[in-house]
Amino acid sequence: MKPNGTRSALASKVLNTNNQGTDTLILPYPDPSFTASSGTVATDVGGVYNVYVNQTTPTNAGLVATGQFTVSSQLTVVISQPSGGTTLQRGQMATISATVSSPSGPDGAAVVYANSPSGGRIYLLQTSPGVYTASYQIQSSDPTGTWAIVIVASDSQGNSGASSPVVVTVVRNSLIVDSLVTYNSKGVPSNSFSPGDTIFAFFRIRYSSGNYLTTGQYAVELKNPSGTVIQNLTAAYDSSRFGFYTATGYPVAGSDPGGTWTILVGANTIDDGYGNIGPGLNTSVPLQVVVITSPLSYWPFLVGTALAVTSGIIITKRLDTSLVDFEHLEQLMGGPLPRGSSILLIGDAGSGKTILCYQWLHDELESGRLCALLSYDAFPEDIQSRMSEFGWDVISHLRKGRLKIIDCYSGLAGQGEGAIKDPSDLTELNIQVTAFIAKAKGGPVTLVLDSLTPIFNGVEGKHAINFIQTLSAKVKKTGGLFIMTASKGAIPDESAAKIKTMSDGVIELNVIRSRRKSHRFLTVLKMEGRKISSTSVPFEIDRSRGLVFRVSRFGILKKQLTKPLLNTLKTQNSPPPPSTKKPEPEPGRDAVTRRRTV
Repeated sequence: MKPNGTRSALASKVLNTNNQGTDTLILPYPDPSFTASSGTVATDVGGVYNVYVNQTTPTNAGLVATGQFTVSSQLTVVISQPSGGTTLQRGQMATISATVSSPSGPDGAAVVYANSPSGGRIYLLQTSPGVYTASYQIQSSDPTGTWAIVIVASDSQGNSGASSPVVVTVVRNSLIVDSLVTYNSKGVPSNSFSPGDTIFAFFRIRYSSGNYLTTGQYAVELKNPSGTVIQNLTAAYDSSRFGFYTATGYPVAGSDPGGTWTILVGANTIDDGYGNIGPGLNTSVPLQVVVITSPLSYWPFLVGTALAVTSGIIITKRLDTSLVDFEHLEQLMGGPLPRGSSILLIGDAGSGKTILCYQWLHDELESGRLCALLSYDAFPEDIQSRMSEFGWDVISHLRKGRLKIIDCYSGLAGQGEGAIKDPSDLTELNIQVTAFIAKAKGGPVTLVLDSLTPIFNGVEGKHAINFIQTLSAKVKKTGGLFIMTASKGAIPDESAAKIKTMSDGVIELNVIRSRRKSHRFLTVLKMEGRKISSTSVPFEIDRSRGLVFRVSRFGILKKQLTKPLLNTLKTQNSPPPPSTKKPEPEPGRDAVTRRRTV
C-alpha cells in the first residue's frame, strides 16, 4: 500500500513452511510479479509504504504479518547567490539564495539552511516556487578568511540534499574617524583656547559598512606647535553625545606656547576587539592656543589707556545703541521670510537657534498657517512651557489642530512614548510629514525641524541628506516654509556644506562667552533672490519680546534724515513728463520738406 493509502499492488507467492509453520521469502519491490490494483507498480511516491501478508491456503487465515519501508528521493540544491570568489566585508549584507527541486519539480515544502561563517545556521525562506533566499549581515565577530557556503534542504517526506560548496572570502572592516572636534570647558565646540581653558576632544567611529562603533576607549594625542605630544587623552563612548568624548581634558597653562596645536587620532590605533582596525591614516584637526604677553614695564600706561578707551566705548555705546524689535531681521534679510523656501539656522550651542525658530513658528501660527514641529531636542510639554515663557500661545493651536508636534525626542531618551518610536526610522518620519502635508489639501504648510544633529548621529550622512532634500521639496511645493536648525561641529563638515548649498537661506548665530555674560550675534549669510545685509548684528533674548537687536541710534537717525533728502533728489533728477503741445517747426524745415516732396 502506497503512502496515504491512495494506491496499492498485489503479488501471490508460495511459502514452504517447516514443521513449525515458518518460512522466509525475499521479495524485491517493484517486481513484475506485482499487479497494480490502482496506480502503478513503482516507488514513484515518496513516503512510508505499508506491507500486508495474507494467508490464503491451505486455509484462508487472512492477515498474518505486516511491515513498512520508506521511499525517499535526492533533492537537488543549487546555489545562485553569492558567486564563488566574492569578497565580503564584515558588516556587509550578503544575499544567500538557492533553488531546491525533487525529481517531480520544484520543492516548495523544504526546510533550507546555510552555514554561517562562525558555524551557525542561516535559515532561508521560500521567495518563489522552489527558490529560497536569506539576507545575512556579516558580524564584526565573524572569522575572516575562507567561508565555504553549503546549503542543505530536507522535507517532511524524508527527501534531502545538499549543494556543492561555494567559497567566498570574509575580510575585516575598516574603522573611520568622523566629526573630530574640540570643546572647551563650557561644553561648546571651539578651536581657540587661552590659558585657563581646558581642551576636550570629541569624535565618532564609523565602520566602512556604515554602522557606528559604540564601545571601547581610545587614545587621542594633543601636540603643541613643535609637534611634541603634550598629553594622551582617553576618549570613552558617551551615549548622550552619540560619540567618544574625553571626559578629562587638558588645562591650558600660561607657560604653554601659543600657536597652532593639533588633536590627533593615530593611524590604526583603534581596534574594536574583533580585528577591525582604523583609521587608515592619521586623523587630526588644528586648534589655536592664544597666549597674550604684556610688557610689565608699561603696565601703568597700558592700564590708564585701557581705562580711558573702555570708558569712552561704554559712554559711546550707551548713547549710540538701542534695542529694536524682531522686525529688524527682515531688514537684514531684504524682506520677510520668502515663501516656498528652506531656511537653515546654524550656530553655536546656546546661541538662540531654537528660540528664533520658535518665534517664527508662533508668527506662522498667528498668520493662520498650518504648522508642524519635528522635535529632536525637547519633549512636547517642554516645548509648550518654553514658548509660553515668551507669551507665545501654542496650546490653543494644538487643540484646534493647526499645530502638530512630531515627537522624536522621547525615542532618543529611551522612553518610547513619542509618536516616533525609532527616531532614525526616516521612512516613518517621511510618512508622518506626508500625512501632515496632505491635511493642508494643497495649502501652504510650515515645517520646523529642531535639530538636524540627532539625525546625522543615527543614520549615514547620504541618507540624512536625501531625507532633508525630500522634506524640503515637499514643503516648498506647497508654497510653505521649511526651517531647520543645526549646531556647528555637530554634523560632518561635508554634510553641513551640502545642507548650506541646498538651503535657500542660511542664518548664522554665534555666542561669545565672557566670565560674566554671553554676547550673541546674528549674520544673514544667504537669502536667494534678496539683497541682504551680511553685517553681524548683536542681539539679546528678551523674555517678553523674543529676539531683539541692538542697533545704532545714530544709524537710525541718519536713515530718517537722509530718506526725505534722497526722495527729493530722486524727484529733481527724474526726467520731465512728456509734453502734449505740438512742437514748432524749425525755421526753413518746411521749405526743405516741400522741396524733397516735389
